[in-house]
Amino acid sequence: MFFESMLEAGVRLTVPLLLVALGELIAERAGVINIGLEGKMAAGAYAGFVVMAGTGDPWLAALAAVLAGAAVSAVMAGVAIWGQVNQILVGFALFIMVPGLVAFLYQQHTTTLVVTPALDRLSLPELSDLPVIGGAFFSQNGFYYGVVGLCLLVWVWMHRTRFGLSVTACGHDPEVALSKGIAVRWVRTQATLACGALAGLGGAALTVGALGSFSPGVTGGRGFVAIAIVILGRWSVRWTVLAALAIGLSDALRLRLGSQVDFPVQLLAMLPWLVVLIMLIAGARFAKMPRALGRNVGAAQSVA
Repeated sequence: MFFESMLEAGVRLTVPLLLVALGELIAERAGVINIGLEGKMAAGAYAGFVVMAGTGDPWLAALAAVLAGAAVSAVMAGVAIWGQVNQILVGFALFIMVPGLVAFLYQQHTTTLVVTPALDRLSLPELSDLPVIGGAFFSQNGFYYGVVGLCLLVWVWMHRTRFGLSVTACGHDPEVALSKGIAVRWVRTQATLACGALAGLGGAALTVGALGSFSPGVTGGRGFVAIAIVILGRWSVRWTVLAALAIGLSDALRLRLGSQVDFPVQLLAMLPWLVVLIMLIAGARFAKMPRALGRNVGAAQSVA
């Protein structure tokens, strides 16, 4: 029973992490690193919750979260990609500013926002009755099934479409991509907007899908965890999925142990990051980091 409940909680905790990590994976494959993921996720978490509280429609809430995350990413694209400002500095500014703005907006409307019920589970007939794995993998809310579909879609898009190959080319060698007729800055802009949209959706998966509430700081550093997941995932979809699941399970184990074992909470909080360090050490030599990651391309070099 302990393992089943831990697995179920681990998968649930993986969903928002994986959504944000998929977005960061797309951006980093194009050569853009987003330190400001936390801000994009916070914007989506707040926008999704506000719309859900006002309309009760999870689809509209998800759309609002996507648009909010993309709007923050548009600032990132405009300043870093087109304005040629250092990507790390721009991302850090968004990391500080956006959660602060969201907290301010929440405080202005805290009396009108109500707690909404978390989304109902969608159980697949027969599969959800399987022992051990049934409840974890075949009885979750709509965001879980959405992220499963997105993982497949992103993999196909990256490896089987011309645009996906262009994204990879921009991340590894933008000068060569330019010589092949690829508009590097436009490709990076689209990848950055996709990153923001998925990060915003990840925020909604947390507040609308899992919690049914919002509070300042609700993202809890998950944006930085998502960056670690992409590194652990060796910039590939399948390994990113496995890395996100490993961290989600370790977080679930931490929560379960904290409620059942007399052990210092501060030390238990280290568990997910201990998993990160072990995975980094084990997979460091297999990593294939985009060679132009974080490097801006000049205006004269960026259009075909």
